[in-house]
Amino acid sequence: MTRMPKHPGAAAPSRDNEATLRRLAYDEGDRAHRAGGGPLGHAPNAADLSRTIEVARVLLVIGLVFLHYGAIPPGWVSPFRGVDPDSPHRVASFVNSAVLFFFFSAVPLLSTISGWLFFRFGEDHPWPALRRRMRARVRSLYAPLVVWNALFLLALLALRATGEGASLTRQMNLDFDHAGAMAYVNAVLGLTGHPVAFQFWFVRDLFLTVLLSPVFWLSLRHAPWLGAIALGGAWVMDWNLVVFFRADVPFFFYLGALARLRGYLPRPGRGATSAVVALYVALVLLRASAPLLVDLDAPGAEWLLDLATRAMRPVGVLACWGVCLSVAAAPWSGAVARHGNFAFFLHATHYPLIAAVKLALWQLVPAETDAWLLAHYAASVAVTVLLSFGAARSIAAASPGLYTFLAGGRDIRAPSRA
Repeated sequence: MTRMPKHPGAAAPSRDNEATLRRLAYDEGDRAHRAGGGPLGHAPNAADLSRTIEVARVLLVIGLVFLHYGAIPPGWVSPFRGVDPDSPHRVASFVNSAVLFFFFSAVPLLSTISGWLFFRFGEDHPWPALRRRMRARVRSLYAPLVVWNALFLLALLALRATGEGASLTRQMNLDFDHAGAMAYVNAVLGLTGHPVAFQFWFVRDLFLTVLLSPVFWLSLRHAPWLGAIALGGAWVMDWNLVVFFRADVPFFFYLGALARLRGYLPRPGRGATSAVVALYVALVLLRASAPLLVDLDAPGAEWLLDLATRAMRPVGVLACWGVCLSVAAAPWSGAVARHGNFAFFLHATHYPLIAAVKLALWQLVPAETDAWLLAHYAASVAVTVLLSFGAARSIAAASPGLYTFLAGGRDIRAPSRA
């Protein structure tokens, strides 16, 4: 752990753009160096902190693209249970499941970073700062959620009207044959059910967490550990607090905020990072192997496995954060960090795009072998990312303002210079 300044200074503008983060980080870095801090492995400074966050955004969202690839054809057995013991392609099934479990830590780490950034204001006048941040998140989180899901819904309805795309529409988070009015409302707004582009459950839960930030602030100031225990208990028990889709978001958001206000930032060294990553990879491989080791249909087995899977995530958060720190320290890290402004757009567009790409590329697989199935897996993710990036560039060239809105307020023309 590295001690951070406990009072970051006066309230900054509510928009989490690069200039604001850099200004804040330089201020913190200067104080850290005056206190005797050192380079990346020892104390945070402006470029290190900014670059690490941008690297994390890019790598974690790409991880979510892998995660949302879903089941490998032709068996279409869910990788969420682990390797398919009955599959003739166990290697491909195992790799798919292991990568999925590895990136289960993406949402917790992104939530932690969001909590850290959200509470980056002075403590003398918190309420105006909270109001500004809440208003800003309407523009940067909820408004893009509504527009993207409306576009996806219209596109899917148009595709369905042509009589084509049945294989794609069956994978969507909306049963078009039996959907009532509320199902369509949720498909766009995500009020009580998942949006049609289901990856936006995270954006919806993050926005709801922001709306509850005044309650979090009171807890952080007056009963910080009680709040952490209460949210952590709900998360461990898989209770989603009635209004959330998953308790991961508010719990890890709170932990990020707690770390911020207590003045701590994990900065594991190379040795500690290697140890935590090795531990996490071992846990991931063990979890992916679970169907070969235990009877998943035995009474209580599924609940215990779900609990074990959740328990892995804090280890994964530390492991992935350590990896991002290591990548940010590399000379070539700027090539990754400069695409941080593309991360939200990729998150928004990658599904159902990857489902369509997956179906299209399946027609090109010459043989159903482990090697070709894994090639299809990797190619589907790569093509999805490239198509999304091409769309981002095209929209930004035609209408920079539109792209900035669709990307949650991040301008692709102003990449990180960290």
